[in-house]
Parts: sequence; structure tokens; C-alpha cells
Amino acid sequence: MIQSVKVKNLSLSKDNVRKSNRDAGIDTLAANIAAQGLLQNLIVTPLKKAGTFTVKAGGRRLRALQLLIEQGTLPADHSVPVLVLGDDDNSIEASLAENFQRVPMNPADECTAFNFLIQKGMTAEDVAKRQGVTTRFVEQRVRLAELAPCVFEALAAGEITLGVAQAYAVTTDIDRQTRVFTQMNSSYYGDNPDNIRRAILNGTVKANDAKARFVGRDAYVAAGGRIEGDLFATAGDENWIDVDVIETLAAKKLEAAAAELAQAEGLAFVTPIAATHVPYDVAHQLHEFHAPARALTEEETARVEALSAENDALVDQLEQELPDGSTEAEAANARIEAIERELEAIDDARHEIDPAVKAQIGTFVYIGGDGEPRVHTGLFSEKPVVDPTLRPRQRAAQPGKVTPTRGRS
Repeated sequence: MIQSVKVKNLSLSKDNVRKSNRDAGIDTLAANIAAQGLLQNLIVTPLKKAGTFTVKAGGRRLRALQLLIEQGTLPADHSVPVLVLGDDDNSIEASLAENFQRVPMNPADECTAFNFLIQKGMTAEDVAKRQGVTTRFVEQRVRLAELAPCVFEALAAGEITLGVAQAYAVTTDIDRQTRVFTQMNSSYYGDNPDNIRRAILNGTVKANDAKARFVGRDAYVAAGGRIEGDLFATAGDENWIDVDVIETLAAKKLEAAAAELAQAEGLAFVTPIAATHVPYDVAHQLHEFHAPARALTEEETARVEALSAENDALVDQLEQELPDGSTEAEAANARIEAIERELEAIDDARHEIDPAVKAQIGTFVYIGGDGEPRVHTGLFSEKPVVDPTLRPRQRAAQPGKVTPTRGRS
């Protein structure tokens, strides 16, 4: 029978099977209960004194509740739901079942959940406070959520450990993560985090990797870059040995593209990111600016609907008909990327920003999966944006108000 009982009338049973590490993580659990409430009732049996009970299962929750009362977070007469067992016969079994059958959450599920909350608009600080963990813990999990799909899927399937996944995360370049993951799968020491870090930081690059395609073969060779020959390899399978040359050329080319974009658009800054996406921990240090948008014209609406329908049809073909790696699949993926770029261009045309406001904001430029420079869809500022054309009272309610960033590339 479930009933409500005051915490002060509860005590921990000697039958509780958890004898070790009873106080481990109590602060974290208390913070979680403070933010989310008690999500699981306690299991108790009555004591001789009327209205008092001993907790058979849920001892850590009880101690967390008691801590919150001591801290003044909860009132002294706070009540919680409990399941009352009729006698002690099943108390130890209930305690054992609750502790023994509890399965730790898969780290990949944690990463996905934290990333979902961030995408919904919460900051890392908000998530950390509500879940009773540190901000850095949340940021680390979000970084892991941005791993190459093959690496993240292996983590979710339990094929690699959390430590191995963290080793791949030393770079934000998912192409390099994918390449090293493929190499390590056939290596005897492929599950060693140190080996993975060395391979990622010092490995060769395939000619069809995004960064190599961005640099270009001619520019790489002209800069002294070496190519590992293979008479049986196609052009895309060539191994480019001098990673530092690729990195230097990519950084310079991207810096030039960023400077050109900043000048052409009148932006305060355009930050180059020599990777295939903009990491969350880089973007979230800034404020995201939302410019006011006009409504789509009839012509734009029709075009968006046509592009969306074409995109959905291509996705269906990729999922149901086209074999992975086939010429048709590659063409479909290329067309999907082109559709995405056209939709972004249509959306960009809806936003008109005053030059004085533009001079306070900026964005990121990075390398797309197709090896072409891509501009982040979001706009950012280092300080709250001020529209000089508005009066002070209007500024407080101006459209495009700065909010904590949750931008994605």
C-alpha cells in the first residue's frame, strides 16, 4: 500500500543490503531530488511506534532527503510516498532486488540525453544543476555525443569503453575519428586509449577525407606533402602522410575564407574551425543572436515545399533501396547536401540585419563533409547586442535578443 509519510518518521533498516559506499554520491543525489523531486518511492515496514517506519529499500534516497532538510532546501515536515510492506519477511529480498537488479545507465544514453536537453535550449550549467553533476561533466558528455557515428554506436553497443570513446574525442574531426576507428578495429591493441590518441594525433589521412579534399591534392604536394604510393589504390584511397602539412594548409585556407566572409558581410568576426563541425564547447562560450525574420514569399514557400519533398524522397531511397557506398547513394547524399545549402540560403534571405548590429556579431566557418567551406547557420556575439536605432526602452524588448547559445553546425 502506497501512503505519504514524513521523512522525520523514517529510519534506515539494518536489513538494507547496501553496506558499502552508502554515502557515495549523496550530494549529487540530493541535488537531483531537489531539482526533479523524488522519482521513486521508498519501501518501508512499520515500527512498533505508530506512524513510524523503517526503510528497507531506498536508504540512499532517505539520506539525501535528510540532507536536504538539514540544508533547509526542504521543510522539516516534508513528506514522501512510501510502499508499506505488511511484515519483514520480504524486506531483505526487496532491498536486494532494488540494489542488485539496478543496471547502470549506458554512457551513450547519458550523452544523448544531455545533448537533447542542450538542443532544447538549456545551458550546460542548467543541466548540471538539475541533474546534480558538474558543468564539466555535462560538457564532456555533449562532446561525446558529437563523436563520429561509428564510434558512438560502438559505445552504445558496449563494444568500446567510455575511456576508449574519450580517447577518440581528443579531436573534433569526425573523419579522422572514423579512419582511426576502422584501423583500430583490426589491431590487437586497438582498444588501448593511449594507442588511439597517438593514432589520431599522428596518423595519415585519406585523400577523400573532408580536410584533404578542402586542401586539394595539388596544394598539398606543392607544399611538400608526401603520398604513400599504392599501385592498386584509387585516388580517394591514397594515404597522405604529412598530417601537419594538411593541418597548416587547411588552417590558412580557412582563415582566408573567414576574413573574406567577414569583410563581405560586414561582420565583427568570423572564426575559422578546421573541423567538420563547430564543437558545442566552442559555440556556447558566446551568445546566440536571433535576427527578426520576414515571412516567406509565395515563391519561396513553394520552393521550400518542393525541396523538402525531394529531400524526404531521397532519404527514403537511402534507407530502403540504395546500397551503402554505391554510386547512386553517393549521388543522393550529394543532392541532399545541395538541398540543405539551398534551404539555408532561402532562410538567410529572410533575415535582414542593420549594419550597426552586424558590426557586433559574427559566426563560424568550418569544413563541410564534402570538403567545401561551410558557414555556421547561427550568429553570435561576445556581448549582448545593442541596436543603436532603438530607444533604451525599445532595446530591452527588441527582436533578436541575445540568448545563451545552443547552436549547431
